[in-house]
Amino acid sequence: MEPNNNPTPDSENLPDKEVKSKEELKFSFKSFLQNFIAYFNSVVSIRSEVDFSGSVESIKKDIDFKGVSVWILGASIVVASVGLNVNSTAVVIGAMLISPLMGPIVGTGLAIGINDFQLLTRSLRSLATAVVISVLISALYFAVTPFGEVQSELIARTRPNLLDVIIAIFGGMALIVAKTQRGTVASVIFGVAIATALMPPLCTAGYGLANGNWQFFFGAFYLFLINSTFIALSTFIIVKYLRFPLATYIDPAKQKRVRNSILIISIAMIVPSSITFWSTIQESIFERDANVFIIENFAFEGSEVINKKIDYKDGDNALIEVFVIGELISEKVERELNTKLAQYDLTEATLKIHQSKDKTSEIAGQLSAQVKSGIIEDLYERNETILKDKDDKIAFLESKLRQYRTDTIPFTAIKKELKVQHKEIASLSYGNTISTDFENKQDTIPIFYVRWNNNLSKEAGKQKTAAVEAWLQVRIKKPKARVFDLTGL
Repeated sequence: MEPNNNPTPDSENLPDKEVKSKEELKFSFKSFLQNFIAYFNSVVSIRSEVDFSGSVESIKKDIDFKGVSVWILGASIVVASVGLNVNSTAVVIGAMLISPLMGPIVGTGLAIGINDFQLLTRSLRSLATAVVISVLISALYFAVTPFGEVQSELIARTRPNLLDVIIAIFGGMALIVAKTQRGTVASVIFGVAIATALMPPLCTAGYGLANGNWQFFFGAFYLFLINSTFIALSTFIIVKYLRFPLATYIDPAKQKRVRNSILIISIAMIVPSSITFWSTIQESIFERDANVFIIENFAFEGSEVINKKIDYKDGDNALIEVFVIGELISEKVERELNTKLAQYDLTEATLKIHQSKDKTSEIAGQLSAQVKSGIIEDLYERNETILKDKDDKIAFLESKLRQYRTDTIPFTAIKKELKVQHKEIASLSYGNTISTDFENKQDTIPIFYVRWNNNLSKEAGKQKTAAVEAWLQVRIKKPKARVFDLTGL
């Protein structure tokens, strides 16, 4: 029987079904991807609810410092200065909430974005006015205040870092996005005011001016400029992304001059800030690498790192100082540690190890007040539990000792004194009796037992027993002391 070589209907249609299935799968995936992209765009889009004219008017209204705005600014300056002075984070946050400094900064970003030179000059003039008022009022406050100690809230505002820049960028972005939408989200504005912290750096600059501390003044003012620049930059980016209509000028030549002027001002603002941003990133990377180096290479048995100082400076003269107590680290190990710096991209850094081999006077000079207080605080925290246990034990022993002294009388001296006063006394016994009324009262009563010579009459013995009781109550300072006559028993 010859085999059947004719294909069946199913075998003829199989390739067509595979092609059709692949085409349907491809169409299905493409459709899903298109739908997902469309949904994602609808979720993240901020263009649909933009109120161009309303946003511009709202921002312009917050730019000028006149009347009520000046009074609010003054109040926020005083509140922030007090908060920095007494080291109260809550008070500083309150000052941020009422501070109107954000207005001219956002106005500057908007002006650059829409090429409005008049709005730009107006915003910069208002910002300069607010800065001068803030620094002068805070300087006046710190000049007359009786509290002169530098608090951590002040120190925290003297030097910008990478986190400050990131907060300024995304805080400004959140603010302008909220400002451009119909029905501005007030909570976003308040949150940005707290996060970007514009008022505290200015008040810290005022503190530096009042006390002649130029490191505080320039450091804090620098932090304010960094925050302001990147808030304005974020505003500019969002304004451009949302395609705000540009300001128009009848004279093309004037429009060109305005565009060039704004370009020059923008470059003057952005370029130094960009350099600072890069420098801040480098410093943050250096501090991270230095911390990793210390953690991974200073785990010596018998020695312990009690503090560290990482000073980036300009990068080429960076200094890493490590303060160690316990077993001495040998010079050979120090050389090995310096060699390892290159493995952590710390080639330009200098490692300095302070340990007990240094002279006490030299260490005292090298340790700053902050390091000293940190050491004391660290030692105190480590031994606090032990000290507390010891204090509890001492208190317990002292209470027992007091109780022992209270419950014990000078029996030897008393018996001698009684024998001198009463020659007829034959014997003396002493003991404490605990009595109670079975309710709340319980007491310990000293009891004495005397025995008189047999030739002493009963009546005379009774009188002498009473006299001894009265004398003992005064002698041992126990009014409840009792004396019983055992003569004849």
